[in-house]
Amino acid sequence: MQTLVLGGAPRRRLLARCLAVIPSCVALGMMAGAPGPVSPALGLPPASIGLEAQKHETRKASGLVTDIQARQLTLQSKDGSTLVLTTFADYRDRVTVGSEVTALYYPQDSRNPVLKSLEYPAETLFVPAREVASRVHRIVLLPNSQVADADALYDAVRDYVHTALGWYVAPSYLEAEVRRRAQQSGSMLPAMDPRTGNFDMTGYLGKSQSVIASVASETRSDAVLELDVFQVEAPVSRLEASWDGIEEPVAGTAARTLAKLSMFSRRGELPAATVEFKLWDATGKLLWRNRRGLALLEVMNGKGTHLEDRPLPVALGDMPRIQRWMDTAFKSLAPRGASAPLP
Repeated sequence: MQTLVLGGAPRRRLLARCLAVIPSCVALGMMAGAPGPVSPALGLPPASIGLEAQKHETRKASGLVTDIQARQLTLQSKDGSTLVLTTFADYRDRVTVGSEVTALYYPQDSRNPVLKSLEYPAETLFVPAREVASRVHRIVLLPNSQVADADALYDAVRDYVHTALGWYVAPSYLEAEVRRRAQQSGSMLPAMDPRTGNFDMTGYLGKSQSVIASVASETRSDAVLELDVFQVEAPVSRLEASWDGIEEPVAGTAARTLAKLSMFSRRGELPAATVEFKLWDATGKLLWRNRRGLALLEVMNGKGTHLEDRPLPVALGDMPRIQRWMDTAFKSLAPRGASAPLP
């Protein structure tokens, strides 16, 4: 399940550095009279947690989505009751009617409860997979990345969807032409990063059906596949990172064994890459979305003594692993038993 928390701030990156600290340092801190336990969510001692909870009481509900609008979500819980929630984000490109979700919300006296956060599946089919197969034959790939040097991933996805899914993929120069025209028209200005000058295709497309339809028409495609690479913080416990549906070791086998034998649990976060796919039809209707972790961007060095950067191309160089990753990411859309051969 994927969780989106509105207004939440990422936990401090400083915790990631704890991975390189030996357990004796923790014991030394305890002997030195370190303060008592602290709530990681609020940064308050346990005695203050009750007061804070009373000020911001939340409730939890799980069930099926029965209706979804731009600022409203309706759930049918397992006991058959209906819950109508006011939302401050548009979830129509994340869930659909029938999606199983878990909502954390604020009760209201005379109005609909207000959604605080929503756990929803990493993958959503907005139409049956067989309908996707019957409607999609020619696509254009629109890639965008917050992580440097993701070109190898774009190439791998192009090859995979052509070989395993049987889709014709428009040449990359057509996608580049779409970007060039957007730049000349001036409509791309809201999607420009003023610091780097980079063009964010996701920001340009937004959720505009007309823009998607225009891209499909200009490239003579019957579908548009967005591919966005994000940098996220991956939770780590005992030298194993787990995020967005995957797990990846932070260090080699020997270092992980020592961590598991340790009486202290090493926890923190490390930077990682995650990919989100969105498949739109030629009219701008969303057909499928999937979000899946790709690779850690920091790992322990060979000696297991400190963390070091791992550029994305290094992770993408492991083609058997990337092959398995794509098999899983596109499993719902692929014909049964289909898999692209390794180059």
